[in-house]
Amino acid sequence: MNKETIDWKAKYKEAAQELEAYENDQTAQQLRQLATRLSVGVSGQSQALDDALNALQPHLQPQQSTTRLPKPALDQVDRQIRALDQQRAASGQAILEAVSTWIRQLKSYLTMESSLSEALLTLERTAPVQLESTYQLPDVVAELVDLQGKLITEIAGGPSQDASTDIDLAPVEAELASLVDLLILSDSARQQANRIAARLREGLTLPVLVDALKEVVELARAAHTSTNEDFENYLINLNSQLAEVQSFLQESFSEQQVAGDAHRLLDQKVREDVGQIQSAVKSSIDLSELKQSVATQLAGIVEAMDEFRRNEEQRDTRMQERYDSLMARVAEMELETQRVKTHMEEERQKARTDSLTGLPNRAAYDDHMRKEFERWSRYQQGFSVAVGDLDYFKRINDTYGHLAGDKVLRLVARVLSRNLRSADFIARFGGEEFVVLMPSTKASEAQTGIDKLRAAIGKSPFNFHGKPVTITMSFGVTEIQAGDTPDQLFERADGALYQAKQEGRNRVCVA
Repeated sequence: MNKETIDWKAKYKEAAQELEAYENDQTAQQLRQLATRLSVGVSGQSQALDDALNALQPHLQPQQSTTRLPKPALDQVDRQIRALDQQRAASGQAILEAVSTWIRQLKSYLTMESSLSEALLTLERTAPVQLESTYQLPDVVAELVDLQGKLITEIAGGPSQDASTDIDLAPVEAELASLVDLLILSDSARQQANRIAARLREGLTLPVLVDALKEVVELARAAHTSTNEDFENYLINLNSQLAEVQSFLQESFSEQQVAGDAHRLLDQKVREDVGQIQSAVKSSIDLSELKQSVATQLAGIVEAMDEFRRNEEQRDTRMQERYDSLMARVAEMELETQRVKTHMEEERQKARTDSLTGLPNRAAYDDHMRKEFERWSRYQQGFSVAVGDLDYFKRINDTYGHLAGDKVLRLVARVLSRNLRSADFIARFGGEEFVVLMPSTKASEAQTGIDKLRAAIGKSPFNFHGKPVTITMSFGVTEIQAGDTPDQLFERADGALYQAKQEGRNRVCVA
């Protein structure tokens, strides 16, 4: 009899342990499925984060439910998420450079007697700090508009009215057009921005410049408001969904505590009934009485097991319903995240593309140059830079008009793109100036390739209103050297371009 009692207790303990292990495994699988879904939701933010999540993915599979997640993989995901957060300020770099160029252009028109020198110098010092927060962009541009208006008043009210009308506003027009191109806008606002950019490229006079600047300020405000509202709504929605995930995890933990209490109560009940059976066996002198006592205690054990099973089924049902609800919310999060990613990628591409030529713009060039410098620093993989400028482009604008000038720029962009290698990168740097990055290319090799570009430009047929227009282009080429910075490298190529202009144009010079 004692042996039967021991076998019963051993079987009960084994069954209880198997049940607890099964429940733990189910909970672990649900949480791993949740982690897998969430990792899909945040994928695509950066290549490094995707790689870290892909490294973690095999450990989230159902067959890995009994193993711990590797700490190095979790640490790598954490580092990449923090790195993403650190990149938030990078999107404003191109605007900061455009604003800085704008300030330098204004300073170039100052006279010794100007009362605006101190204000411009102060703005030049504070603008980088202010533009670390995108919401301050409209205020910076508004201040620039105010200073520009005052400067125009000073120039127009000076002793020589005729001289003021001869001021070359082309650099200001180009920088304003670049700033408009960089703004992230809604479709309707983008149409207005394209009209403003087109008007800027047609040429400005001093009397209408202030109005154009005010329109640019309003666009900047619209860009800031639109971007903030979209992202704020997304974050509010995401915060609500994450709160549901947190609630699910807390409820799961509470259910686990309830299940643990139920296990302990069942164990206590069975132990008491088994103890009573043992006492009855020891004290009983009548077989019928013993049978009755054992049957009563076994019925109590069966009833306790049935109640435990019913409670577990109800708990499993509640958990499954919450899990299904959570998975539906996760699916919504994935769709919303994909929509925001697509929208952000579209806006990122718009911000990095020159609207007139369709080529990458100066912001895209800065990013590409930074990557080339990283490769140079890490692997000593050299590259060359070529800066090109259309010859006598102002004469084309003056003779045929700005529409003809725009057509020339689009034609040149197509010719340059078609005649470059697939590994080369080309961008419109501003105005009629283009820049080419040529990876793994020495200066002598770059000179040969760029000279073919120059020849292709010269052979390109261009007619305006039936009249042939001759187009030529000058280039400066240089190769990266030890100790170079991006600015030094560009300035050296720009110096070679200046030499090509001085030597007669339509040629390639190497520095």
